[in-house]
Amino acid sequence: MITFLGSRLFNAAATLVAAVIATFVMIRIAPGDPVLVLLGDLATPDQIAAARIQYGLDRPIYEQLLIYLGKAFTLDFGNSVIQGRPAIEIVAQRMMATLTLGAVTFALVIAVAVPLGLAAALWRDRWFDRATSNTSLVVLGIPDFWLGLVFILVFARWLQILPSSGWSSPSSMVLPAVTLALPLIAVNMQLMRNEAIGVLKANMVRILRAKGIPTARIISHHVLRNALLPVLTVGGVQFGHLLGGAVIVETVFGWPGLGKELITAISYRDYAVVQACIFVMTFLVVAVNFAVDVGYRIVDPRLRRS
Repeated sequence: MITFLGSRLFNAAATLVAAVIATFVMIRIAPGDPVLVLLGDLATPDQIAAARIQYGLDRPIYEQLLIYLGKAFTLDFGNSVIQGRPAIEIVAQRMMATLTLGAVTFALVIAVAVPLGLAAALWRDRWFDRATSNTSLVVLGIPDFWLGLVFILVFARWLQILPSSGWSSPSSMVLPAVTLALPLIAVNMQLMRNEAIGVLKANMVRILRAKGIPTARIISHHVLRNALLPVLTVGGVQFGHLLGGAVIVETVFGWPGLGKELITAISYRDYAVVQACIFVMTFLVVAVNFAVDVGYRIVDPRLRRS
């Protein structure tokens, strides 16, 4: 177990370092000058030169990278050239909104997908199974941003029962959470169905039924537990999908999270905030994947023995 943890920690650290370097390189080669954005087109050459020195943009690229790597892991990304505040402070304020939306979305996914997938497995090849499978295919073919715009049009503009943007009340979370959850529900429902069918066909279930164990107990204690293990693994990947997909969905719904802040920072060439946003997003994804790997090994005794 110690070797496993060491290997996973090394992989997580390497992934984080690679993401930091890739972000730095892509931002530096992108068109646009943050100094001109900050000072405007009327700035004098002396003002531009002074600003470059202030933000360290006059140094060679490799030197900027080394300085950035040294500061990034102490969460010192510098100040935003637009807001004039520490970038990590801005990101920390936005992070809670993204994490809240992600947690609510994932809870909704599990609450809906697990029972529907289990029901589809128990009623395999019947009307309910066919209906859920066909609905999943349709949902997976719809882009997030288009689905979000349709929800805004129907529920915010026509019916006027839900807010279309912001985070003024708990109801503001309904439309973005449902928009993010629907494709994940479709994936998890089919995954749960397929895994549950495999468990139901296992010899263990036949033996339990032959012993007269009630069906409800077999499902709750054996089928559900074993079928949920792959969902636990996919959960880490889907958390990353929530963060990546939230960039678009947060922009559509005006949700004050990391995604919206990242888009704003990119449009203004605000290097410090862009780097802080991507660093925090990457760290969250890596941390969740690490927790899922460890959790899967703890839950599954076969992996513990290996």
